[in-house]
Amino acid sequence: MQETRSQVDWLARAVDVLRGAMTGDTMQQLILSAVFLRRVSDVPEAVAQGRPTWRDLLGQVSGDGHAVQVVQQALRAWSGDYGRLRLDLADDPMLGAVRPTHVRADQVLRDLFAVLAQAGRSLTMVELYEQCLARFSEDRAGGDYYTPRGVVRTMVGLMAPEPGDDIYDPACGSGGFLIEAARYVKTQGGRPEDPVGPPLRLFGQDVNARTRRIAAMNLVLHDLADDMRRDLDEGDSLLDGSEAGEKYDVVFANPPFSMRWDRGNDRFVPWRYGSPPKSKADFAWVQHVVGALKPHGRAAVLLANGAAFRGGAEQHIRAGLVHDDVLAAVIQLPPGLFPHTRIPACLWVFDKSKQAHAKNRILFVDAQDAGTQVSRGRRVLAEEDVDRIVGTFRGWGERGEDDEQGWSRTLTLEEIEAADFDLQPGRHVMPVVAEATPGADERRVRELTEELYGQFAEAARLERELRDALEAL
Repeated sequence: MQETRSQVDWLARAVDVLRGAMTGDTMQQLILSAVFLRRVSDVPEAVAQGRPTWRDLLGQVSGDGHAVQVVQQALRAWSGDYGRLRLDLADDPMLGAVRPTHVRADQVLRDLFAVLAQAGRSLTMVELYEQCLARFSEDRAGGDYYTPRGVVRTMVGLMAPEPGDDIYDPACGSGGFLIEAARYVKTQGGRPEDPVGPPLRLFGQDVNARTRRIAAMNLVLHDLADDMRRDLDEGDSLLDGSEAGEKYDVVFANPPFSMRWDRGNDRFVPWRYGSPPKSKADFAWVQHVVGALKPHGRAAVLLANGAAFRGGAEQHIRAGLVHDDVLAAVIQLPPGLFPHTRIPACLWVFDKSKQAHAKNRILFVDAQDAGTQVSRGRRVLAEEDVDRIVGTFRGWGERGEDDEQGWSRTLTLEEIEAADFDLQPGRHVMPVVAEATPGADERRVRELTEELYGQFAEAARLERELRDALEAL
């Protein structure tokens, strides 16, 4: 693991080295494609069937020719069908824009292949690919297609997929939810090795061609190409509105938070619970997900906190979801989980077939203090955090377990109506009241006063800098 991390460190530095030669997006795509190439080309010549093997590539890249051209030709040669997935590895305008004679790019590619040559085979390449995705997510571009592992494991644990389930992600990114769902089924002992047993059926869609390519490579590396029922779909999931066909047992979604979107002509786009505002697509995603579920289906969706309390059309939609009794839980996640955004998020759990004791009730979990601080402003969900969140929901769903002060609380439909359909967990979960120690209040007032004066001073400094800048114009 440590060796793999050091390799990722080097690969991440390569992105910075080549920013003058190509964009960061291009270099990320090239690195991920090279890791994939290392895995699929490391085969005997008979299996390669005329395509360059890893040994061939090492010799060509380290020779006198242009490494960029060698890699582009190899990616083109290894394009094709992998199970039900179609991979066009070189069909990328960003990669094609890299000049084949770029000297600096050639040298970095030679170094890159040297690093990959030292890495092991099979599992190491899968791990290396995942580590690259995680590292690149720290860049804003990478955050568009990668969900942190702890969040993925939490959502998959809440859904508890089973063999034979039809599993769908309408904004699949790098394919993390589909891969973790398959891993969960296998590790839980539910997936039989017997080929006549019920297979796992995976479906993914993403509007971005580059993202679909990253997901397809990831799925192939995890040996899941045959579990896909078809190739990754292109196109905008939201064009289906609420009528996504009721096709799936389980749906996962981490759509862009509160993005603006083009609603098109609402006369032709059906929205069961009401038309979402064009300024925020959160409830367009929610309605698409709910509409995609079979009558017994369940889903987990990540949304910005604002979706839980904003008024207008969104309040009307929340009321419809609550009255229809398809919302099972809202879980407040801790801040700092997503490196590409500081927007706090909640996890919404939907279930179309709640147990009798859960009917017309919603569980609220306030996990904002969970997680482990790993750096300034960054947190991760550790295994114990995942287990606690998942355990709370399962206990509630299966047995109707009691509320836990400071952590969870169940509200009835009438109580939620009285709160104007405000679904913020922090509003409903009763906080733990700590006993005050002598002088604690006075110390806290002093601390807050000092902090406030510090903010006043910072505001004054920024005002002076702004005035100086304006005078210099």
